[in-house]
Amino acid sequence: MASMIEDLVDSTDEAKHEKNGATSSQSTSLSSAVEALPSAGTSGKPTYLQSCDEEEAQDVKRRRRVPPSFRPHGDDTDNKHLRSLQQAVENSRTENLSTDVGIEEAPVFYPTVEEFKDPIKYISSIKPHAQRFGICRVVPPEGWDNPTQVDFNSKKKFATKLQRMSLMQEGRAMGDGQFYDAKQYEKMADEFRQSWIENHHGNPEKVTFRNLEVDYWSLVKNTTGKMVEVEYGNDLSTHEYDSGFPLRKPSDPALGTVTAPFGSDEYYRTCGWNLNNISCWPGSAIRCVTHSIDGINKPWLYMGMMFSSFCWHREDIYLASINYMHSGASKQWYGIPGAKANSFRRVMEKQMKLRLKEVPDLEHHITTQIAPSTLLSKMEKQMKLRLKEVPDLEHHITTQIAPSTLLSNNVPVYKTRQEAGQFIVTFPEAYHCGFSYGFNCGEAVNFATSDWIPHGSQSVVDYRLKGKKECFSFDRLLFTLTYHLKELSLESCKMLLRELEILQADETHFRKQLYSTGVQDVSKVAQLPNEGRMSSEIPEELANYDEQDVSKVAQLPNEGRMSSEIPEELANYDDQRVCSTCSHTCFLSAVCCSCNEHAVSCPKCCDYLCGCPRTNKYLLEWHSLDEIGEIIGITSAHIDTLE
Repeated sequence: MASMIEDLVDSTDEAKHEKNGATSSQSTSLSSAVEALPSAGTSGKPTYLQSCDEEEAQDVKRRRRVPPSFRPHGDDTDNKHLRSLQQAVENSRTENLSTDVGIEEAPVFYPTVEEFKDPIKYISSIKPHAQRFGICRVVPPEGWDNPTQVDFNSKKKFATKLQRMSLMQEGRAMGDGQFYDAKQYEKMADEFRQSWIENHHGNPEKVTFRNLEVDYWSLVKNTTGKMVEVEYGNDLSTHEYDSGFPLRKPSDPALGTVTAPFGSDEYYRTCGWNLNNISCWPGSAIRCVTHSIDGINKPWLYMGMMFSSFCWHREDIYLASINYMHSGASKQWYGIPGAKANSFRRVMEKQMKLRLKEVPDLEHHITTQIAPSTLLSKMEKQMKLRLKEVPDLEHHITTQIAPSTLLSNNVPVYKTRQEAGQFIVTFPEAYHCGFSYGFNCGEAVNFATSDWIPHGSQSVVDYRLKGKKECFSFDRLLFTLTYHLKELSLESCKMLLRELEILQADETHFRKQLYSTGVQDVSKVAQLPNEGRMSSEIPEELANYDEQDVSKVAQLPNEGRMSSEIPEELANYDDQRVCSTCSHTCFLSAVCCSCNEHAVSCPKCCDYLCGCPRTNKYLLEWHSLDEIGEIIGITSAHIDTLE
């Protein structure tokens, strides 16, 4: 019976395809529910409602009528069988919706030159509205024309990732593509685009973005049976391939102190919208992370071609991100608000049940694309199997779930199309994905407004459950921020205080528990130098030793302690004290054992460190409970002055 239903569905799909013809490629992609935003001073720029094709606005009025429910008749059909048949037909119905589901547009903002001076301040001002969409587009003021520094004539080659489009919805990792220089890649991308449009749409002048969007999801769903492969030049280090923005000169003023004339060479070097500057711009919560981390505070460069994809993912430690397109064809973006992240994950797990045991950290592979309409029972079974294989699929950035699938599961999805010279901002915890309409070159980096702190705290909880390492120690950052309280708002200081108090409560609880059950205090068992021992006489070196504070002899290295910034040497030290069980950075304290001098655990994971009894283990304290209390007191007192 199941095969009969599948045959019926297949034949129905073919009949509908023949009947609808070109109409099947049209769908709703714009909702009038989002109000148009002001566009003063943007002569010649697209208005909020002009960001989609004209045909898309018309499609809002002619959505497909949902087919009636299928109810088989017959006394011999029991309830269980009936439910199975109904579910099969419902899956087929959802599949037939394809991408013809109305997807609201994310907001587009047009800052003035004055508003554009401070990116952190401006993004904070639009955040209350924009974060409800997960993503937004920012069009710079009239006259913005960053002199792109990417050398498209360079012979330096970069690696690409091969994306097999029909396999993307299954969460399979990208393979290795070929090496290209910029000109070679552009030539290959242009030839692919031209060939695709000529073979599938005929006249290049008549093809629309909507046509290509439907093509994209059809390939991801593999409804055509064609094996199409594209290559994506992603995550290219700007250390090696150079940023598309000009770099600051040593003689330039400190960031945010002086604003150069808009549009001048100095402006593009020193402004906050230069992606080399925004992470360390005044007001960014990660500006005190002073060592370079590719993709976090050091931008990554991207070379894309038609249909090259970046799959659903959130940013590391749930930071915000900003993407700028230097040149080339448009890029399609989809976003989900951070408040709906858990809903998205439930749908993903529902779709990818088996894949999740294969790759425990799948979100950060950015290689899985699930088509909007993938709800056939056959595909659901495949996805369930994939999910069991890979328990942490979302962290591999390899899963693409189609917007229609998410919308049918009550997960809101929004879209926007980025053009050259425009910015896309993604907000904390917001999932986002997309693809390119042709050859283009973009650049992206992370930043954080000061109210990001609770999102970072949530990332720590989620990462520990999955055994994923932070890109830098969140706990260290909290204490570093206490050196910069004057730069934080009252609300941000309160957020910081709450997180510090949580850390204090955890440390107090676990230290007391561990010491009371046999774990030793390292300061009481550390061997003191021989100079401090008794002798028959008192030479000068022993006299000098007596003048020292012997309580500090067992003190751990200063690299492990709080500081006003986080340079590379401190980050390297943190990398050596990562819990062997949950991968959390042990900033305040750690447990070690005499059986293994290289492994440590956080206090919570003490019993998972090894099989030895607690009496064989030691607790290392980089900060005492009194010191933690002092920092909390300072933060609390500062809040009192602000109130």
